[in-house]
Amino acid sequence: MEKKERCDIRLINAGGGLVQNGFGEYLLILKNGKWDLPKGAQNEGEALSATALREVQEECGITSIVLGRFIACTWHSYWVEANSYSPQHCPLLCFKHTFWYYMYVEGRPQAHPQTQEGIEQCRWCTPEDVAVLLGESYPSIRWLFREIVRQ
Repeated sequence: MEKKERCDIRLINAGGGLVQNGFGEYLLILKNGKWDLPKGAQNEGEALSATALREVQEECGITSIVLGRFIACTWHSYWVEANSYSPQHCPLLCFKHTFWYYMYVEGRPQAHPQTQEGIEQCRWCTPEDVAVLLGESYPSIRWLFREIVRQ
C-alpha cells in the first residue's frame, strides 16, 4: 500500500481593498513577482471591513483612506511548507476567503511597501496601466477589476 503524505488544512478569512485616488488611479502592490491588491488575515473579533482597511494601511503605509462599499468575495488557495504554523510539522493547505472593499483617498499620497511582508513595490496605476499589469496577476484579481469596471 502506498503511503500518503499528511497535510493540515486551514481556512483564513481576509479583507482587502481596491483603492482609488483623486486622480482615478488604482493602488497595486508587487508581491512574489505578481501584481496584486493589498489584503490580509482577519484578527480575532475584528470586522472584515476593519481588516481590509487595516491591511491596506499596513501594507502600503497610507492612513487617509476612506472605506467604501463592499465589492465581492474571492477564494484562493496556497501551500505553506511544514513549519511552526503546522502543529504536525507537515505541509499546510490554506484556503483564503477574501472580502473586498472599495476605498478612496484624496490626492495621490505616497505609498510605502511593507517589505517585511514581502511587498516589493506599491504603485498608483491608471486604468490603462492596470489593464497591462493584470496580465502578471492572479485570476481572482483580474476578475475583481472586471467586476468593478462593470458596475
